[in-house]
Amino acid sequence: MPSAVEQEIRELIQKHGQITFAQFMQTCLYSPNGGFYSGRRDRISAHFGTSPTMHPVFGALVARQLEQMWNILGNPSVFHVIEAGSGDGVLAQSIVAACRRETPRFAEALYYVCADYEPGWPESDDHSLNRCAGITHPTSPGRPDAASRIQRVKTAGLGAFRNVAGCILSNELIDNFPVHRFRIQDGRVKEVYVTLVAEKLTETLAEPSTPHIEKRLAVLGLSLPEGYQGEVNLAMEDWVDQVSASLDRGFVLTIDYGQPATDLYSPHNAQGTLVCHYRHDVSDDPYRNVGEQDITCQVDFTSLKRLGEVRGLATVGCATQSRFLANLGFHSILDAQQPGGHTAARRELRRIAMMTLVDPDEYGDFNVLAQTREIEPGAELLGFDGDGSGKPG
Repeated sequence: MPSAVEQEIRELIQKHGQITFAQFMQTCLYSPNGGFYSGRRDRISAHFGTSPTMHPVFGALVARQLEQMWNILGNPSVFHVIEAGSGDGVLAQSIVAACRRETPRFAEALYYVCADYEPGWPESDDHSLNRCAGITHPTSPGRPDAASRIQRVKTAGLGAFRNVAGCILSNELIDNFPVHRFRIQDGRVKEVYVTLVAEKLTETLAEPSTPHIEKRLAVLGLSLPEGYQGEVNLAMEDWVDQVSASLDRGFVLTIDYGQPATDLYSPHNAQGTLVCHYRHDVSDDPYRNVGEQDITCQVDFTSLKRLGEVRGLATVGCATQSRFLANLGFHSILDAQQPGGHTAARRELRRIAMMTLVDPDEYGDFNVLAQTREIEPGAELLGFDGDGSGKPG
């Protein structure tokens, strides 16, 4: 018997004949009828891990970068961090804990907002959105008290936020934006649609639903061979618009897995980069476990940078996660690990967990992009190598 989400998709197809893959993916992940990211609470860890859940040192090192951003801004009495797609708040809690432990002055200024489509913390409700909308100051005059240092907000985007002075942060967010899939047929771009054949979810090709698919590929200057299949993330355009409208002065820090366009659309990825996660099983079949598995695609960092630049976001750094964490002191922390009463086996497990953050076959090959608005040129962030042009892109 199909899930409620699959039934919703079948009804959409029966009504329209076919739907774009982007609409299929949107429904699978975000349908209020039971999409993967709606009402998920604690079940994400049952399907896959993330850098923040591997080891708290990830959050501690991101905290170091945030503190430097605060310094560059002139140590304001309130520094906002808006984490979009915060999930169950693991990254937020590790960042705030590290700041309180290592940089108490910055901790006094830090005001951390967890924004998510369906926050994993039960206290989250629509009322918290009302308290945080249009943040120019904390919820009450003066500095926020300790209890309100982490604010939880239920929202599908950044539309509620304005006049942010600080940093908009995301970790593994953009890779879950719905994508349009395409294939080169007879030398032309055709879009992949989802339809029903003999009651089975099936793909079909037709003219693109929007000219923006071909426009994105043209802007990138790509020449793709016959039969090439890939994805175009058009949703990131709206995302960058929201970021630009929300951020008054400060930084955007994006951590995700992806590549520059020249690598993303290379022969190596001739069948696309779509990946599904179901109970730690990885596949490329989005039509199984509909609504119960994660669907993700690699991020086009070239387009993400260019979209930001058009909207006034200057690129100041781009590096792999392994390089970013190393620049912030990862290896010094690794070398300084103390026995602390743990057994040799437990210490080794902790070391392995830390190493996954910089292992190129795990999370180390993720990319970290830093952008700024209204920051004096020449600012060099600790997590990068002083090369504002950066890689990828």
